[in-house]
Amino acid sequence: MIHSTALAAGTRTGDYQLEAPLAEGGFGQVYRAHHADSGRVAAVKILHSDLCNAPGAVARFLREVEVMVRVRHPAVVELLAWGTVDDGRPFLVMELLDGVDLAAELARHSRLAPARALAVLEPVAAALAAAHAQSVIHRDVKASNVFLASDGERERVVLLDFGIAKLALPDATDLTTSRQAVGTPVTMAPEQIAGGAVDARTDVYGLGVLAFHLLTGRLPFEDESPTVVQYLHAHARRPRPSALAPLPIEADDVIARAMAIVPAQRFADPVAFVDALRVALALPAEHAALEPRTAIGVLVEIRADPDVLADPDDALLADLDGLLPLAETMLEAGGLRPAVQGGNLTLWARPLAGADDPAAREAAVELACQISAALEARPDRDPRVGYVAVAHVAIALCDSDGVRAGDLCDVAGWTPDPVERGALATEAALDGLPISASATTDSRVRLVR
Repeated sequence: MIHSTALAAGTRTGDYQLEAPLAEGGFGQVYRAHHADSGRVAAVKILHSDLCNAPGAVARFLREVEVMVRVRHPAVVELLAWGTVDDGRPFLVMELLDGVDLAAELARHSRLAPARALAVLEPVAAALAAAHAQSVIHRDVKASNVFLASDGERERVVLLDFGIAKLALPDATDLTTSRQAVGTPVTMAPEQIAGGAVDARTDVYGLGVLAFHLLTGRLPFEDESPTVVQYLHAHARRPRPSALAPLPIEADDVIARAMAIVPAQRFADPVAFVDALRVALALPAEHAALEPRTAIGVLVEIRADPDVLADPDDALLADLDGLLPLAETMLEAGGLRPAVQGGNLTLWARPLAGADDPAAREAAVELACQISAALEARPDRDPRVGYVAVAHVAIALCDSDGVRAGDLCDVAGWTPDPVERGALATEAALDGLPISASATTDSRVRLVR
């Protein structure tokens, strides 16, 4: 619902002209706008009019401007301008980002593959380090405050919302009263819950909670009561991520240290935490140089009854030996390169030219259909041997040679049900294609649900 004091399209705020409302919260409204001269699109945030007489609300809004002026980093949303609307309300202008927030990404994928999680955590840690260098403590590190922006064919991770950030300078005015807890209950550090002093290690705690969330698909402490959650953060034993997801047990200690109840027991800075987490996850440092990009892949997997595979005869072995090589010949001809290869499956992939790239999506779906048809018609086909050929689109970590890691390579997270056979495509692969509306009626390809 848009606030009753929403401004009309065409209203001028400084050099920017409002177009339409984008979002609204308890603190203000956000509009899509454009620069009156250059035409550059932007997001304009304006304080609610009924808060203009609340000195604390105005001071907090202006503090956000001050913080964003101080913290300039590629992984921090860029402040473009600020000022006051004709009716006296303060506003700020930020770059307009196209993409989704990390909370929405988690809702789609449940959890992220370790390499993909690190690709998100590393720029967030760098953004926090840049903020700490300017004596700024974010105090609200969580998935919904991290944005995955589409920057052409690449992804840019951006830390958002410095609205409750603390400026840790000797002459800075404290905008919270003594013993006042500021933050999000499910992610707050114990010292925030107690209303105590905060520093860089408070953001290390938040980053530890975020790492737990990304790697396991759930928050470390969950309860319907915020009071219970806060109690658990302040007193409970830290849960083990490896008990909730296929992770090395070494990651348990690293995340537990980041989430230590006593700040002095945590990592001193966010970058040190992420570096230690990479080692614990047994991921080489070169993954840090990989770029997150939208990529498309086709997975071919052999599927047969385990009882049959337990005692194979010559005919079965001959068919099994030829199935994947036949598929790989077609995958290579289709312009894809190997990304994941196992005993009974192979995934070939490539980055997309853009976040959408409908031609590449359509070509991958068509390739899955052609591979399925070729496998069905293979010479001396053994009826006991089944297969799937699945087209999928997801974020991947890429270098100049192709896909190396990321969600696309975490095939266990999107492989269709074991009973499936033939050509299939995921919703992500079909998104935006004409076939997506009637995939179940296409005789060659079925939708993975």
